Amino acid sequence: MQENYNLDVEWKAFDLRPGTPPQGIPRPPRHGDPEPGQPLTGPVGEAAEAAGLVMRRSNLIPYTRPAMELGEYAKAQGCFDAYHKLALRAYWEDGKNLGDATVLQELGEASGLEAEGLRRMLKERRYADAVEEAIQFAREVGIRGIPAYIIDRYLVVGAQAYPLFEQVADRVLREREQGAAT
Repeated sequence: MQENYNLDVEWKAFDLRPGTPPQGIPRPPRHGDPEPGQPLTGPVGEAAEAAGLVMRRSNLIPYTRPAMELGEYAKAQGCFDAYHKLALRAYWEDGKNLGDATVLQELGEASGLEAEGLRRMLKERRYADAVEEAIQFAREVGIRGIPAYIIDRYLVVGAQAYPLFEQVADRVLREREQGAAT
């Protein structure tokens, strides 16, 4: 979208499963689900495949607060895009536990973050308040699932086809032009 439209993108934290304990929650097998490590099926799997993404079923629902806090730290250090891509790949492709401090340390360092500052940040949880504010904002605007996108004043929830985003972006740009002309 950024390549085709003059839009700013800002990623915000969202806690999909509030109350997840620090050790995570084992994901129980459900009828029809692929085995852990196998590609997702159904609409989500089809959307991932169409987008050229690999999404495998994890055997764990991770405690992601520290991962979200690391995302805020990465933003402050100018490394967010690299961190975010690596974190998504680590979870969806490699099945890594994003609640594990060792995994987060590795992802942070691979993203370009300085090792000692990263260790301190994870230990001190300096970005816990920023993450909580982002989660509260999501609740206030009605976000209940992921992915969710706010494009100007429009909320788009769920894995959607790219043409929908183009329609919303075109509408936003038209509305901005009309507002500027009045």
